[in-house]
Amino acid sequence: MFMFKSSVNNEETTTKTENQSKFPFVRPKESERKFCSPIIEKVINNMTLKMKDKDLARLFENCWPNTLDTTVAWFNVGEDFPRTFIVTGDIPAMWLRDSTNQVISYVPYSKCDDKLKNLILGVIYMQAELIICDPYANAYYAPPESKLPHPKNPWSGTDITTPPPSSATWEKKWELDSLVSFLKLSHNYWHNTGDDSFLTNKIWLTRNTTETLMMEGIGAPVRRIGLVKSQFRPSDDSTTFPFLIPSNAFASVELSHLHEMIDSTSPDIAKKAKNLSQIIRESIYSNAIISHRHFENILAYEIDGYGSSNLMDDANLPSLLSLPYFGFIDNNDKIYLKTRDFVLSDWNKFRFSGEKFNGVGSPHTGLGYIWPMSLCMKILTSTNDQEILETLELLKESSAGTGLMHESFYYNDPNNYTRSWFAWANSLFGETILHLAKEKPYLIMIDDFKFI
Repeated sequence: MFMFKSSVNNEETTTKTENQSKFPFVRPKESERKFCSPIIEKVINNMTLKMKDKDLARLFENCWPNTLDTTVAWFNVGEDFPRTFIVTGDIPAMWLRDSTNQVISYVPYSKCDDKLKNLILGVIYMQAELIICDPYANAYYAPPESKLPHPKNPWSGTDITTPPPSSATWEKKWELDSLVSFLKLSHNYWHNTGDDSFLTNKIWLTRNTTETLMMEGIGAPVRRIGLVKSQFRPSDDSTTFPFLIPSNAFASVELSHLHEMIDSTSPDIAKKAKNLSQIIRESIYSNAIISHRHFENILAYEIDGYGSSNLMDDANLPSLLSLPYFGFIDNNDKIYLKTRDFVLSDWNKFRFSGEKFNGVGSPHTGLGYIWPMSLCMKILTSTNDQEILETLELLKESSAGTGLMHESFYYNDPNNYTRSWFAWANSLFGETILHLAKEKPYLIMIDDFKFI
């Protein structure tokens, strides 16, 4: 589903950088923020004071903390373990994929803030509980004890699902990347904090011992080739062919990470995860590399194992463009570079180019709508400084003066955008700026900047 913009309240609030940026300051007052973290505020101040471009600095200042400021709907430390319910923005439900991506860039800083660390661990436990409630769903209501409202999903009234949804289910679509996103956040948290306490908790472990069940989803005919079917894409749209290659690549990476995490605590599951990771990887290279009349040896977006394929890419993550970001392939790999050239060409039917803007969109929002997330991913996978700088300019203009990122915008008119409150896009923009500050500081930071 997607929603076009309605009236947005962008009351400007005075800050230290007032009048230095064309964008308004749109963070809530501190007393009205859902969650505050001293280390996150320290990073924001360190970054914005040292950024060359004050418009870019203001966007970072608004976007990166947007998840903490506005979407932490419920946070309960609890006696045994924390639980955190994160809404996606203007939709009052928690997506497995979105919630992972909304908080992932805060994880490296959680070592410096115990409350932030508990918040992120709470997201992991909440995801585990929700998956146990309905392993085939992609989005969920808050638990009853949160006392948060459970409004009816206006887009799922005619959905017929097997098995039926649970009472916790907001939307029931079998999306492989949703479950893998849970593994990604778990591994990222474990890797950055050294906290392995959750690995033997029955709630988290139950989720991982049901991996085989998750992979028995029904759908269009396919030939068994060692890949996992996904009936829906990260955009929540249905797949054309059930072997969705970006999601399988993502699964291969995170299954390998799962093996790394639990090899000492659950060796039998760890061994299965490692084997499945390798099977998926080998199958992608054996079955998903095809040729287009203008591009030889590129990765398909979807295949069915019988020889049919869908050549395209979607802005939603994981995507073909994002494969290096997810750790599946190096961004200098020949196959990836050819695939990237295809994705960013006019031969990708969901890449749109206007008088000023060009980028990848999605069937989810229709023809002509570019997603800022695809522009962020173009930067995160690029080795070309000029390409990065040009894409940063497009991202600034895509904000349409609001000071935030959106779901999508029309390729000839950024004022025609969808979803004024879409936290994932804001988080990814913030992550992109942090990436540049760390890896290519000379592009956006002044000379005496030191990365925290």
